Amino acid sequence: MESGSESRSAGTFLAYDPRAGRLLLLSDGDRNEIPIRAQAHRLVRYMAERNAAAGGVPVLCTHDELMRAVWADEPMHTREELAKLVWELRKRLEPFDAAGLIENERGLGYRLHAGVLEAEHAASASPADPASTRARRSRPWIVVAVAVAAVLLVGGLALALTRGSGGGSSPPARPADVTGLRTFVDRVENVLEQSASGRREVAAALSAGSRCAISPQETGRRIASVADNRQSVLEQLGGLQAPTAQAAAVVTLLQRALQDSIEADRHYRDGFLAVTNARCPVPHNQDFRLAAAMDARATKAKQQFVKAFNPLAKRFGRRTWTADQY
Repeated sequence: MESGSESRSAGTFLAYDPRAGRLLLLSDGDRNEIPIRAQAHRLVRYMAERNAAAGGVPVLCTHDELMRAVWADEPMHTREELAKLVWELRKRLEPFDAAGLIENERGLGYRLHAGVLEAEHAASASPADPASTRARRSRPWIVVAVAVAAVLLVGGLALALTRGSGGGSSPPARPADVTGLRTFVDRVENVLEQSASGRREVAAALSAGSRCAISPQETGRRIASVADNRQSVLEQLGGLQAPTAQAAAVVTLLQRALQDSIEADRHYRDGFLAVTNARCPVPHNQDFRLAAAMDARATKAKQQFVKAFNPLAKRFGRRTWTADQY
């Protein structure tokens, strides 16, 4: 087993908050949010929920079940892609000396030392090495501390949602809350403008490539450049601070939409780069079919995002969006 357990700190835990779509690292009294992309959210949430169902003990999840959790029944994904996703998650944890919280059982699957941050089962993410059971028994205060933190966090989110619901007995939003939301909306608008610019570039490249106005290789290179830029935008979005639970949900939806768009772009890129002759129109291959499927998936994700985001944009007099604009 490749565990890296020697690098795990006994007081370091991961906790996934499914309501706000956040991954938190709890270490020696500090709490850090770990920005991850949409696919990693699906991976972490699934593994944390498996752990919670097992009473907080990290569960070995097989490659096949993890691939289903991340990509559902979408075809043509591989264990190599899953391994890359796990590698990306470890890289996010390395600055906190916490990469060892993900264990690889060679040929079988992965374990994640994480719990679900919910009041009904706030799980401790204590290490699951051979002495893990004894460690949990000898340090019950750790479980209590994480559980109390979870209850307080979920309670605070519930209070924020109640205040934002417009109920007659709820006090109005504080000026600081309004200012934070306005800043949040402005930053999301900036992300959407960048994504819209990328969408126009991809559309222009696809049009020119399909008409053979430019070579398939040039088309692939242009689309690859846009995909890389969008990935950079997605990573910036991961560091965006959401002032409310509603805003956090908006970020999660936008991350999912952008990730699906990036995957569609990359399939288009690979489809054009795979063309080796000068035939026109360009013959469609498996990557083109996968790109079309991801485009449809991205559109659904974008529709969910704009439905959640546009009310916030209207509230502050900002632009509203449709799914085909970014």
